[in-house]
Amino acid sequence: MRRNTEELALNSFDEINVLDMSHAVAGPLACMILADMGAQIIKLEHPNGDHFRPLLGGAYYAALNRNKRGISLDLRQPEAKEAALKLIERADVFLETFTPGTIDELGLGYETVRVLNPRIIYCSISGFGQTGPYRRLPGYDVVAQAMCGIMLCTGTPGDPPVRIGASWIDAGAGMFTVIGILKALMDRQQTGRGKHIDVSLMDTALSWMSPLVARYSMTGELPQPAGSALASFSPYQVFQCKDGYVFIGASTERFWRTLCRLLNIEHLLKDPRFATNADRIANREQLSELIEAVLRNMDRDYLVEQLRDAGMPCAPVLDVGQALADSHVRARGILHEWEHPEYGSVTQIKTPISEDGVMPAIRSPSPFLGQHTREVLGELGYTAAEIDKLVEKGAAITAKSTK
Repeated sequence: MRRNTEELALNSFDEINVLDMSHAVAGPLACMILADMGAQIIKLEHPNGDHFRPLLGGAYYAALNRNKRGISLDLRQPEAKEAALKLIERADVFLETFTPGTIDELGLGYETVRVLNPRIIYCSISGFGQTGPYRRLPGYDVVAQAMCGIMLCTGTPGDPPVRIGASWIDAGAGMFTVIGILKALMDRQQTGRGKHIDVSLMDTALSWMSPLVARYSMTGELPQPAGSALASFSPYQVFQCKDGYVFIGASTERFWRTLCRLLNIEHLLKDPRFATNADRIANREQLSELIEAVLRNMDRDYLVEQLRDAGMPCAPVLDVGQALADSHVRARGILHEWEHPEYGSVTQIKTPISEDGVMPAIRSPSPFLGQHTREVLGELGYTAAEIDKLVEKGAAITAKSTK
């Protein structure tokens, strides 16, 4: 039931109703975070489902849509659109990730929705935002990476531009959206009114580049690819050991002296090429060769142990399997391993916010397409016969696996 529009206060986070009409990564991630925190999420999908459902054998969908209920409607049919509007009427938050203008063509644009539900917090995530010359262009994580400068300063010098391995721009846009929603919910406590939140992948990507943008504005210097190194320090990069790779970060003079002592290369402390951090940056290549010549004869785990004992920033370079098996990761309790009803054995990462020592629980797996259609429509007041009629017309789709 829709709450009284004069009511301003929410007693708890699990009273927040979210209608998730997003797909791909950024929107589903944002709604998943809200779901993990306790919000009630209904994911509304097209009859064919979120187009990321089959990717990586279902891994994307399983990872980003837990703790949600799923409903499937064909919004091209008026009966389905009517049901969607009923969901919007009772929602606190509505999140969509269509190319700007598309949602308006469906009759669910912000100006329409705000009249129906003035308290709604309407969130739009897109490639380039709701305004500007590129607003109607489709956009993905990699598009934003290509256009914001990230690709040209990632990878090895002399090699082609490189995409960051994970979809961090998508993830960042999702997190910014959650921050915006939380702020809007607080504002609504005072005003009783909702608002339109506009988050774009391009804006997100540029925000991650802020320090490099500031540096460019100050000096005119373009950031350059440096492999695993960082332009600000040296030695501060990945080196090869006898049996693997290790990151070493000598970000202070104390760390530089400690590293030289541990590696028995204290003679480099007297070498004018490496006298200061600025000198070491200018002569990074020569210094890296000297350090790696020593490290190639050392066992990685022994080296990491020595560096950690000395308080040096360092890390073994691990693959995903090694990271999941790491004793610290296990001790943190961030992993959730279960038998997913659609995809089999799945390890998921909990939302990494620990409250009083506990991370948000993963209560339910990602839903089958249309898994909760009957349940949700029933909550909207539809009778069993009315639901059957919607299903027969193809306006509503009921539970089925898409694997």
